[in-house]
Amino acid sequence: MNILHVIPSFAPAWRYGGPIIASLGLTTALAKRGHNVKVFTTNKDGKSVLPVETGKPISMGGIEVTYFPVQFPKWYYFSFKLSQALKKELKYFDVVHIHSVYLWPTTIAAYWCRKMNIPYLIRPLGLLDSTNVDKPYERSLSSNISKIKKNIYMKLIGKYDLNNAKGIHYTSQYEMDASVKWGLNVKGTIIPLGVNLPKPSDLLKNEKKIRINCKSKKILFLSRLDPIKGIEILIDVVNILYGSRTDFKLVIAGAGEKGYERKLHKIIKDNNLNGVISMIGNVNVEDKNRVFEDSDLFVLLSHHENFGIAVVEAMAMSLPVIISGNVGIHTYVKEHGAGLVINENNPKLIAQEISDLLDDDNRRFEMATNARNLCETEFTWGKIAQQTEKYYEELILNQSK
Repeated sequence: MNILHVIPSFAPAWRYGGPIIASLGLTTALAKRGHNVKVFTTNKDGKSVLPVETGKPISMGGIEVTYFPVQFPKWYYFSFKLSQALKKELKYFDVVHIHSVYLWPTTIAAYWCRKMNIPYLIRPLGLLDSTNVDKPYERSLSSNISKIKKNIYMKLIGKYDLNNAKGIHYTSQYEMDASVKWGLNVKGTIIPLGVNLPKPSDLLKNEKKIRINCKSKKILFLSRLDPIKGIEILIDVVNILYGSRTDFKLVIAGAGEKGYERKLHKIIKDNNLNGVISMIGNVNVEDKNRVFEDSDLFVLLSHHENFGIAVVEAMAMSLPVIISGNVGIHTYVKEHGAGLVINENNPKLIAQEISDLLDDDNRRFEMATNARNLCETEFTWGKIAQQTEKYYEELILNQSK
């Protein structure tokens, strides 16, 4: 098949976290299955742009990526060049996979697909959830502005784009259920995201470390730094935990908006936790496994997470996880005994759960083994690509009827 993926930002714009990692993994896996896979994206990277040549296809791990210059208004990821390319090139593709909602690349890609009778599907990236629309975890002004813009977009453009898609790609039942509020007519399907499993030699170090009684344990948070990720709750948890024990450290890995990073640094300083919590910034792909290897427990207490690719990456490295019930992958974690799912937003309760797990090497090792097994059976990119390929075939068949 000739497959086009349209996404607002793409690798190496790692600041955007999971959506970029997952999109690169999926497109690469599809190419390995023999498909001709191309990506159309913009060069936006936060407030800046990526140091890449625009308008010219670039080979990347078996796929072909073309970056188009982003223009005003940049927050909308507007790119006239992207629209021109879609109008010219779309006829050569069998199916178009669009990632995200609320933004120009989705709007214009859906428009040209309808115009040229090309089947398209949309992966909404969890952005249809009420928690994401309302953003109760952010300042009231920011939350209200975001809510107004998103509701206007959905009423004028978004719902039409989704209802005229041949399919919707949800990554979890949690994400699918959260989209019900919009009353969409299109029946979507659930295809989870995947992970590149580390080599057995990488896992050996982690398994040996779990077996012994380490004097100092390391808790890891690795994700995009954003209020939605529940980092401030995690800092509260560590503050409580530090009142009863000192044999642990928390590492916060990731990057976000500079203003929010400064806020987190201030919270840590104000609570005298500089000796307990380390913010190490963004971690590149090459160093990520090393960070996982050096940790004993992975924690993600997101207010909303449609899937949780960072959780899967941690489990693939044989790390037990503690996540909130708002993380889309929580049913897998609970059913397979790969970690703990905490549904209460209670720092004292979470602190006790973490403390108990840090003290029980055998329990952590059992969870770590279950986590790795879960990834091997459910979350390999090869399996995910096969499921996606089958879904494409169904959509193409339905388009021809």
